[in-house]
Amino acid sequence: MTQRPTDERPARFVAELNRLERGPRAQLRRGLGGDERSVYWLEGIYARTGYDRAQPYERAALQLLAGLYALQPKTDDDSDLTEDTSPEPPEKAAKANTIGRLMGRLYLAQDARPSTEKRFLALLDTDRDGLNHQLRQAVMLLSAGDLTPDWVRLTGDLLHWGDSVRRQWAQDFYQETAPKAPSRQDTADDDSTGDEPLTRTIDTDDTEEGI
Repeated sequence: MTQRPTDERPARFVAELNRLERGPRAQLRRGLGGDERSVYWLEGIYARTGYDRAQPYERAALQLLAGLYALQPKTDDDSDLTEDTSPEPPEKAAKANTIGRLMGRLYLAQDARPSTEKRFLALLDTDRDGLNHQLRQAVMLLSAGDLTPDWVRLTGDLLHWGDSVRRQWAQDFYQETAPKAPSRQDTADDDSTGDEPLTRTIDTDDTEEGI
């Protein structure tokens, strides 16, 4: 997958979401159902994070991300999570887990449940108009398995939703679920534990009798 130019805005956007109290988070969750009347205040977050000139499809992706983020419960520890709005280093964002890798881990944790793979493939087949439902189901499944998306990475993926993102998620899913080949060290260890060659011990008495 072609590496994207460094963009600090997704990290700023997620940092702003982390500061939201329970009331605004509830409004964002209602927004997942199509009610946009109560979330016009998102325009303030767009302006503070550099998305004030975002295209309509980008605003839709950002609102979807915000609603998904709001699905996680607000805890007393949230205020300590993202006090600094400085963006993640580019190398950290590039290595962050995609939804594909997390769904692969969930699939393995569920003993390779076929329905999990089917849900994931349905998500990959979704266009922008259907992302709301499919991705909400995926995030809720991950949450039930104690897996949390990397929200900064997911923000970028939603903003660039298309074949390249789908392909990356698919690669991550199947790399995560593929049987792991033994390493060279494991192979060497197996070879070293083989049967030792048998050596014949000659009795000294038998030798003397033959003289």
